[in-house]
Amino acid sequence: MIVLCIPIRADALIPPGDISSLVLCGGKGERFGNKDKPLVLFDGELGPLPMVDYAIDRLPVTSELLISANRNIGQYLKRGKVIQDSDFGLIGHGPLVGIYAGLIACNAPWLLVCPGDMPLLPEDWYKPLLREDRGEPRSRVLYDGERLQSLLCLLPKTLAQDLGAFIRSGGYAVRAWHSAAQAVIVPSESGPRGFININSEADLHSF
Repeated sequence: MIVLCIPIRADALIPPGDISSLVLCGGKGERFGNKDKPLVLFDGELGPLPMVDYAIDRLPVTSELLISANRNIGQYLKRGKVIQDSDFGLIGHGPLVGIYAGLIACNAPWLLVCPGDMPLLPEDWYKPLLREDRGEPRSRVLYDGERLQSLLCLLPKTLAQDLGAFIRSGGYAVRAWHSAAQAVIVPSESGPRGFININSEADLHSF
């Protein structure tokens, strides 16, 4: 069960040095003509840039930037340290494997996750996730007021082994993993509009 919890309104945030950031760019883009979606140009407030650059622009400066990618590796290496599903022998399990790879590879006790196909993310979307909580470290997942945003989350590195076991047992749904890990739901301070995935050409041209 995912636990509903209103975050503590403390001034202190988890220090940037205790966080690694992970952008998920490893999908097949099947609903987007099999294109590498995060590299598709999005003409937004920063101008026509790959969607992944919009995602990176909306991340805080942390100890490192990891990118989960399975093709066009050279393009992603220009932006951060690349990790691939094939490095872990778990191809075909969706974004959960990318998250697992991030937890294994990250050098910080916390991993902040976001997808590479959400170019409209609000500024500081992550801040509610980063508020200090002196209790036992647990996963935190953002709720936008309408939906649980399973891929916008903050995870303790200590969960890497449990997540690997979950995947190898046949689990692949991110929301199911959050439930199994008893993640805390953290309400967003922004409206739901900015939390939109670009899944198709139609989506891309509707903004």
